[in-house]
Amino acid sequence: MYFHIIRLRERGKSRDKKALQSDTPTAGDLRIEHQPTKELGRPSRVAFIASGSPDNEPLPRLYDADVHSMAPNGFVVTGIEIVDGVAYGQSWFCKQP
Repeated sequence: MYFHIIRLRERGKSRDKKALQSDTPTAGDLRIEHQPTKELGRPSRVAFIASGSPDNEPLPRLYDADVHSMAPNGFVVTGIEIVDGVAYGQSWFCKQP
């Protein structure tokens, strides 16, 4: 489904409220699928923005992704993102456009 997504963390650390409010959401077709992963060396639930090519995705993929919480205005997906070879905790706030 198509959502606006705001990343709640930067390299594992929570972003401040001001940064979150001024951030432009990433828009795209959010998918969560169970698939084999070379990054983790095992199958994982992976959240990503479908773009036709893994090299062309606007956000790093979230591995071991879970829907953490849900409310009428949106939901949060949590997982692990890999940036420059380092794994960090990440959460995405997802809402309808």
